[in-house]
Amino acid sequence: MLWEISLFIIAIAFFLLVVFSIPTIMQVRRTAHHLEQTSRTLNHNLPGILTNVDEITTNLTRTTQSIRSQVEGLSVAVEKIQNMVDDVVGLERELRSEIEPPVVETLNTVTAIVKGLRKFVEVLKGRE
Repeated sequence: MLWEISLFIIAIAFFLLVVFSIPTIMQVRRTAHHLEQTSRTLNHNLPGILTNVDEITTNLTRTTQSIRSQVEGLSVAVEKIQNMVDDVVGLERELRSEIEPPVVETLNTVTAIVKGLRKFVEVLKGRE
């Protein structure tokens, strides 16, 4: 009799395990079905997505190369402008060193003549 009770308890436990496992098994089945649908959708759309990614990569590479070549061209232009500015600064220094001393001398001479003429006029006015 003990054997029969034990077997009956085991049978009930197994039955309850099966009954409580049914919702879990159903959920696993639904999840597997959704996973299969997702896999089909992904397999259907993935080639197009990869093609788009490849086109984007190609366009990005072209754009990067274009920008790089434009920057290099701009660098050459900036270097030429820098050389021109250096030449202009050098010319300005040279002109200043050549022209400034005679101009300053002339201005000093003219200033001295003007001062002399003023004094001469003052002296003449003082005698009258």
